[in-house]
Amino acid sequence: MSCFYEIRTSDDSVLKRDSGFPDREAAKEAARADAKRMRAVPTPNRPTVGRILVGQNTASPTRP
Repeated sequence: MSCFYEIRTSDDSVLKRDSGFPDREAAKEAARADAKRMRAVPTPNRPTVGRILVGQNTASPTRP
């Protein structure tokens, strides 16, 4: 099982999604670093960074 994160705008659309992190803490750290970079470099055509969501990618069991 791997973890992912999403960075969303204030109107709830997804700005960025990344996955493949070994645990939840690694996903949180990466999401916070990306959000910090996005906030620091504002561009006129990019919406404002809103929420950061962290979760787990669940795989179906391989055994029947």
